Amino acid sequence: MNGLRKPYFLDENGYLFRDETGFTDFGQSIPMIVEMGRTNCGTETSKTFLSIQVDSESARGGIIQYQIDGGNWLTLGQIKDQIETLPFPQGIEATIGRDINFRFVHNDVGDAPIFNGIIVYFIITESLPNELGQRL
Repeated sequence: MNGLRKPYFLDENGYLFRDETGFTDFGQSIPMIVEMGRTNCGTETSKTFLSIQVDSESARGGIIQYQIDGGNWLTLGQIKDQIETLPFPQGIEATIGRDINFRFVHNDVGDAPIFNGIIVYFIITESLPNELGQRL
């Protein structure tokens, strides 16, 4: 329409709308939450989570949160660099569980964040029986 090359869409009532482009909604930043999805890190055994390493682009200022075994969301830390290592609580408040889920919370007017990968560092904490049936 009128020489503009922008995306258009119809609503359920048949009205035509032009989708705006850019990184703001009428000058306001667009908050986003991206949930990564549950992972057991390849094993159903109990683990003590040590840290994660996040490789991202344009994610500076975003917050990484985590959820253990479907529990409450807790804040792990803020991304400050392209490759950021964030440690989990240790000692008495150690982060122990079978499954972990991550989400990224961001509210900035800059370029959209890109995630190249997240590496989870953990140790197995559940004892496993050996060939003799003894717990290790």
